[in-house]
Amino acid sequence: MKKLLSIYTLSIALLALSIIYNGCDTPAPTELVIDNNTTTEDQVDVEIITKDIQDEFYSNGFDSTGVAQSLHNFGSVIVLTGTKITNDNLTTSTSLAQAIFFDKNTPVRNMHGDVVGFHTVLPGEVKFNGITAKIRPLEIKFRNGSSVIDTILGSKYVVFSGRQNAVDPFGYNFKSNIPFQLNFDKGSPISFLIPTPEEITGKIAFNGNRNEKNLKAVLEWSGTGSQKIEIVLGAIVKGSNISFPLYSLKTRDDSKFVVPAQLLNSIPFERFDKIIFTFIRRFEFDNGSGSNRLKVLSQSIHTIIINI
Repeated sequence: MKKLLSIYTLSIALLALSIIYNGCDTPAPTELVIDNNTTTEDQVDVEIITKDIQDEFYSNGFDSTGVAQSLHNFGSVIVLTGTKITNDNLTTSTSLAQAIFFDKNTPVRNMHGDVVGFHTVLPGEVKFNGITAKIRPLEIKFRNGSSVIDTILGSKYVVFSGRQNAVDPFGYNFKSNIPFQLNFDKGSPISFLIPTPEEITGKIAFNGNRNEKNLKAVLEWSGTGSQKIEIVLGAIVKGSNISFPLYSLKTRDDSKFVVPAQLLNSIPFERFDKIIFTFIRRFEFDNGSGSNRLKVLSQSIHTIIINI
């Protein structure tokens, strides 16, 4: 355990030295409109996220954290998220902060021997903005042959507000800094500030026709003109709340992007009845390697759910 804790101490200390604050502009309001005249195209990096839409493993945590990548590739992870979700023209907001410390010596594997996660450890007390995080189970789902396995990897640290029964007095302050503190069970505490980006707000217009295989989505948001944003195109399984992130699109944060028709029309609509557009403006920090690898994500997210 002492060796494990020293790894976390080194990783977080290195990270604290590297965090730099950046600022952005004020966002525009949300709206859903129809536009048949937009033809703007932009450069984009496209990544396929879900390789098997029958495997619930790919949906793990995406709906709550907005993180489509596999977090267990890192030794420890800190995620702070300010989220807006627009569904049926109603927008709700939530704030989430969580910290997960993996024990890389205790992998969890599926029937094929593939690693689907690692058990976790609790090195001490975690605080976000002075609020003591609660201990919550870290659950994952994955397909094992014809069965879906629902298992608990251990515990994680969480503060959350914005929904019923969420009583933590925690708010994700945009374009600011949120203090993080870890009080080890043994050893001196460490603390540092995690910067937060400008709030992002998106809107969507449609161009073309799904039946004719030329449907495009025209996305607009409160751009900053610097770096890139990520747009995750996902879908919700019919008759359920299971969401799958299908594609990750990374493009310039310049306020407008047209989703290529081939991506939208590749979605198997016979399985899904809602599509999801998630706009993500993120600060991301990564230090170390292997079990000494620490990832920090601080992000503003706006998710728009559309019935199809």
